[in-house]
Amino acid sequence: MKTKIKRIVSAFLSVIVLVSPALFSSCSASRDEYTTFDFFALDTYITLKLSNTSKNGGHLTEEYLTDISKKCADIIADVDAALSSYNTESEVYFLNGEVNMLLSPSEIFTSAYEAAYSVNALTDGAYDYTLGALTEIWNVNGGGPAPEAEEITAALTHTGSNKFTLAGDSVKKNDPDAKIDFGGIGKGVAAQRILEYLDSTDVKYALISIGGNIGVIGEKKDAKTYKIGIRDPQKSDAVIGYMYIPSGFISVSGDYERFFEEDGKKYHHIIDPKTGYPADTGLSSVAVYAQSGASADALSTALFVMGLDGALYFYESRLIPFEAIFVTSDGQVVLTPGLGEENFTMTSSDYKLVYKAENKK
Repeated sequence: MKTKIKRIVSAFLSVIVLVSPALFSSCSASRDEYTTFDFFALDTYITLKLSNTSKNGGHLTEEYLTDISKKCADIIADVDAALSSYNTESEVYFLNGEVNMLLSPSEIFTSAYEAAYSVNALTDGAYDYTLGALTEIWNVNGGGPAPEAEEITAALTHTGSNKFTLAGDSVKKNDPDAKIDFGGIGKGVAAQRILEYLDSTDVKYALISIGGNIGVIGEKKDAKTYKIGIRDPQKSDAVIGYMYIPSGFISVSGDYERFFEEDGKKYHHIIDPKTGYPADTGLSSVAVYAQSGASADALSTALFVMGLDGALYFYESRLIPFEAIFVTSDGQVVLTPGLGEENFTMTSSDYKLVYKAENKK
């Protein structure tokens, strides 16, 4: 008889945002620097921090910032309506049903699909947006149980970028049992769209946290970089260190975010597209820093699937520009060559910090 311990940890805990010492609240000012808005969407907790300072140095009213936060909530709702696998009114949910084609997809769906297709091709399938048939039978969010090997083999036949075709004003499903899962890119898409919108407002600087995805924009009042805590995969209330970035996106994928245990074995949510099983590559987490929210989100999954050596080889290919922090299951924290002491400070004594030198050809 199988025994099952269900434990699902929100991806919100993957990164710990340390921009100011104030606690998050529904709407609060932080030392006249930020106003913070918190809400729940995309199946995760979301925190939006908006500077109280305008781009010309003036003070922004609470009414103005509240209006902006509502617009950001609308943007996230639009992303959910396009990309969610669980929203029964979404485009993805519709396409995953008993239909052959999605006509006139939204611009959000189209751009997310194109970004997902591109990262899938560049990573040789390590990131795969067509794993819906697999994620459905694994049911990690619901606590399992682990599917039988025959089920996994069958589900694998319904995955792959060739199962769908985006052409003109439609998305064609080439396999009636294939299903899209944008879970590895959707939050990054949302963060990117939020920052693109905020860039058009009078807000001088801002931060958005959507699950394990962080986006920052603009120059802070003190001209300092943003300080982002990277969670310790082994301790839910601790960090391994702090990453410092001026702008852009950080996405974290880890085997501790969502998982269940069955018969003494841990099954996490990051599926290896080649095997159909949770990726077992010697990594506990990957934090990716990039200038594209979609790329950062998809890459954090792809690099985890590749494993450390494969991920560093991909880094050197320069196919997609990024920097990353890898936490291995044997206690190492490995930084890509573009990161130095000014970008990351280790605080945990439980890990060994490794600065990876780039191969010279």
